[in-house]
Amino acid sequence: MSGGFIVSGVATCPVDGLTVRTFAEDGVHRFLSKGKRARAVELVIHETVTRSVDSTIAVLKKRGLSVHLVMGADGALTQHGDLATDILWHASQHNGPSFGVEVVNPYYPSYLKPGLPWSRVIKAPWAHKGEYVLPTPAQAEAVVALVRWTTSAPAAGIAVPRAWPGLRDGRFALGLVPAAAKAPLPGVLAHQYFGHADGSMLVLYAWLRLEAGLAPDVAFEEAVKRTTGVRRADVRDLLPTPAVA
Repeated sequence: MSGGFIVSGVATCPVDGLTVRTFAEDGVHRFLSKGKRARAVELVIHETVTRSVDSTIAVLKKRGLSVHLVMGADGALTQHGDLATDILWHASQHNGPSFGVEVVNPYYPSYLKPGLPWSRVIKAPWAHKGEYVLPTPAQAEAVVALVRWTTSAPAAGIAVPRAWPGLRDGRFALGLVPAAAKAPLPGVLAHQYFGHADGSMLVLYAWLRLEAGLAPDVAFEEAVKRTTGVRRADVRDLLPTPAVA
């Protein structure tokens, strides 16, 4: 555990389960805000199609894009914008109400090479080109820690509810979510719900940990199983049983 975030210009306390370096530190780039707001009500999970934090920042700069957080292969975060007040260019119509995290992941098997921390690939009809490089378990757990912190009303300016817009009728979306065509949609969103085919497996993993209560290793393998060879992830067997009056 190391460091907290900058929210509304104020440094927060360190966050359990996360290592964070912010733009207040030497060597951490700060993206220019595209506007001002009072609070964020969405957390958007992205994946990068890169292999390092530095290359991610370089690609974002080249494309005129920006994001609040970037997560390395070990789950460590760098913060590149104020989570509450900076509007950054990462999520099209959801830029205004959200802050985003880019999880570094090669994504395509063709981008893998020996020695990288990513190695597992699954068949995934929902993924671009039908195959998907899994994030590292450390990244998956760091996403859980980020979601847990974000949805606990941790600081003025962060008002993201522990809501899962991708979950409907006991199945998680691994694709577009009609309600996400418009913003805001408060809660934890995968970029795939309204944009490119990324973030869905990590959102599912966070739900398996936080709502289904599965242990990390069990949750990871369940997330793999429930996103392999399907177009929606069935979690009906893990939904809470309604209380009997």
